[in-house]
Amino acid sequence: MDGRLKAIVNGKIVTAHSVIDDGIMLIDGETIADIGTKGSVEIPEGAEVIDAGGEYVGPGFIDIHCHGGGGYWSWEEPYLFALSHLKHGTTGILPTLVYNQSREEMLEGVRNILRVGEQPYSGAIIGIHMEGPFINKKYGAVTSPIRPVDPDEYNELLAVAGDRIKVWTLAPELDGQAEFAEAASKYGIALSVGHSEADADTIFSLVDKGLRIGCHCTNASGTTPSPSRYGGTREIGVDEAVLVHDDIYAEVIPDAQGIHVRPLMCKLIHKAKGTDKVIVITDAIDEAGLESGTPGGEYEDVRFIEGVGLSGSKLTMDRAVRNMMRHTGVGIVDAFVMSSLNPAKAINADREMGSLEKGKLANLVIVSDEIEVRRVMLRGRLME
Repeated sequence: MDGRLKAIVNGKIVTAHSVIDDGIMLIDGETIADIGTKGSVEIPEGAEVIDAGGEYVGPGFIDIHCHGGGGYWSWEEPYLFALSHLKHGTTGILPTLVYNQSREEMLEGVRNILRVGEQPYSGAIIGIHMEGPFINKKYGAVTSPIRPVDPDEYNELLAVAGDRIKVWTLAPELDGQAEFAEAASKYGIALSVGHSEADADTIFSLVDKGLRIGCHCTNASGTTPSPSRYGGTREIGVDEAVLVHDDIYAEVIPDAQGIHVRPLMCKLIHKAKGTDKVIVITDAIDEAGLESGTPGGEYEDVRFIEGVGLSGSKLTMDRAVRNMMRHTGVGIVDAFVMSSLNPAKAINADREMGSLEKGKLANLVIVSDEIEVRRVMLRGRLME
């Protein structure tokens, strides 16, 4: 790595609270050394100067729910998968295993991710997300490998990966989940309620054990119970429980046409939770980042199979953030909070990443006001 100090100049620096117009950022090795307005930060002699061209400089995106990209599945080729998303500004990613894998496939996938080791830009992989297998069979696109909660299985996975598992999605209503949550809590794992029809009390009972994410809200989250206890009234389902609890983040998949989450629903989720409790994700499949689909067409960034239905997103985080801004009308500061800082907080990584602050890792993107990625930096190293 080039050990010289770097200075990013002529950029609109997006902090967690505001935009610093014509800002300057100093980078020393892997970390941010200083940030401020032009004139308030002195550029040391000999520093490498990077001109942001008047564009926005924001924290790198963090995608905590992503299955594939660049033609690769995250558990088969985790390094190449991460590189494909890094090009689109994602400087922190959780390769996400899926509930339709067998026990053996899931274990091997975890081992593949752990074997990546130190390679150029491999620091973009910041952990693992286990989506299942302990979910409700009624809410999986492929149900055959979904299985009951098994202490032997989860203890084996915890023994192999431990705190490298950052998120684990489960259906709280299944027998044995309280014990599983207790075991996972010893590793600081963020639990996510998903593919579930749990009632609010059951969901809330796991908050103290680490449940702090609502998995892809309004997707595979059941429906409000019907018929209701009292005719003509509405019950509470998983999504409503997530929206009302102050300590649970709401994941959103904002595809262009609002197929995963209707644009008005994006607005409702953001209005109910507030910027500080929404997390933008891709939930992407292997086709993400490849040139496919018709730009502006109905299925431009999702995969929809006739006779089967919706079968994953082709999103990268730059596109997801752009869509979220269009659907909700939020500004660029809020957009970066939802796509960088909040996911970092959810997995307890915000001391190192998620916002541009002195002492944090120099993980950043230079983007246009339309979130078109110009440059990407990971740990102080510009991606070629």
